[in-house]
Amino acid sequence: MTPKHLISGSKILKIAIFSPNATLVPHFPTELDIAQQHLDAGHAVEFFNCTGQLQNCDHNPDRLPDLCSDCVGRREMGLALLNPKVASNAFSEELSTEVPNDFESLKDLLAYKIHNFEIGFAAYSSLVSYCRDPEPNLIQHRQQLNRFLQSAGQTYYQTLNLLSRRSFDRVYAFNGRFAALRAVFRACQKTGVDCFLHERGCDLQHFDLFENELLHDIQSTEKVILEYWESAKDRPDRETIASSWFQDRVDRVEKVWHSFVKDQEPGRLPDTWDPNRKNIGIFCSSDDEFVAIGEAWKNEIYPDQVTAIRRISKDLYKSNPEIQIYLRVHPNLASVENERKTSMLSLQSPNLTIIAPDADIDTYQLMRSCEKVATFGSSVGSEAVYWGIPSVLLGPCLYQGLGGVYRTNSHEHTLDLLSTSLEPQEKTGALKYGFWFQTRGYPHQYYTPTGLFDGQFKGQTIYAQLPKLSPWARLKKNTRRILSSRARSEK
Repeated sequence: MTPKHLISGSKILKIAIFSPNATLVPHFPTELDIAQQHLDAGHAVEFFNCTGQLQNCDHNPDRLPDLCSDCVGRREMGLALLNPKVASNAFSEELSTEVPNDFESLKDLLAYKIHNFEIGFAAYSSLVSYCRDPEPNLIQHRQQLNRFLQSAGQTYYQTLNLLSRRSFDRVYAFNGRFAALRAVFRACQKTGVDCFLHERGCDLQHFDLFENELLHDIQSTEKVILEYWESAKDRPDRETIASSWFQDRVDRVEKVWHSFVKDQEPGRLPDTWDPNRKNIGIFCSSDDEFVAIGEAWKNEIYPDQVTAIRRISKDLYKSNPEIQIYLRVHPNLASVENERKTSMLSLQSPNLTIIAPDADIDTYQLMRSCEKVATFGSSVGSEAVYWGIPSVLLGPCLYQGLGGVYRTNSHEHTLDLLSTSLEPQEKTGALKYGFWFQTRGYPHQYYTPTGLFDGQFKGQTIYAQLPKLSPWARLKKNTRRILSSRARSEK
């Protein structure tokens, strides 16, 4: 497949890169790479940064001064490597308008919008990631939630004001799911400025871009997946490339993220495994990434995975006691402590065997050994299709419209699908999904990764340098140091 190129056309573009956090690798170096590629093409590039002004930070939620200084120092070093130099603009500390807080309920929070910006969802998404809990206690975390709301409102109005006053052809920002960054994305939509959200690509050498759409938008991502597949229709190795993604997963290859199965014992099944029973595998998802995206991710059948598994196991035991359910709790939850995980591990039913997230049971051996699998959107659902195993989908996900899975439309339908014999479906949809994951993105030109979270930009590791102080700031710092030293000597 011909490599995709970031720059096309001869028009001179004015580029704005919103980069509130410079500690994230590879995401900050990706922004530098994007900037340098545009500079090479003769485009004008400006960065818009936080140097401590935002009310909250997803990656420094406790506002620790050392982390803030480290972020500022990394940014200074990184921007200094760009050629020619670019303008670096700090956000304002002022709040353009007050953002309500102390919402009475989650329903009220999620319903709150500013123009087209679902600020309640955005702040809640950041809070969920901060707590690693899909149902955080809003009262307990009220202060943190309010800071996320303030930073989202602050960023939205400042971005809106900037794009209304100045002419930019394109904006870049990271991911778009979190509070302040979704604010940038929605402000771009409000003003009609193209917004490109960047994320990891198919491997460490690539980054991906989502033009005017969130990565988590089901319909637009499905469209992109289909476009990738169609664009490679003349390639004889298209299916081979797609198949390699599925094999890499089984082989524990870490391409863009941790392999959650690398510590599992190959071939191991639960000690209670009985091949003579009708065995069904349910593979739960780590749903804190998707629970606060928007209404498209709402499960219309089950309010949450715990409720679903409780109902499914209870009702299947009544109607089909010969069926044994093996629940694989997602390994990503091994270090997480929250009420939903506790409730899931506490489920009890004679036909239910729970596999803890840190258990060394082989996920793929379990998948291949089951008569069928059921998922809430885990990639295992699509992987099962590829490996010829009937796959039942119990919730919304990115591959839901690609084909290959049995999609339930009610609890009764779920019971019917899980209790009757199913044939494996055609796997072209799974191949499309795998091909996209195996090929998506644009190649880095200046960033060289050395690991999942390490690398060099233009041959240099970006680290924090001491911020350059003005003469007045240096005088104040020295005065504080002298007074502090004198106070210690007088004790």
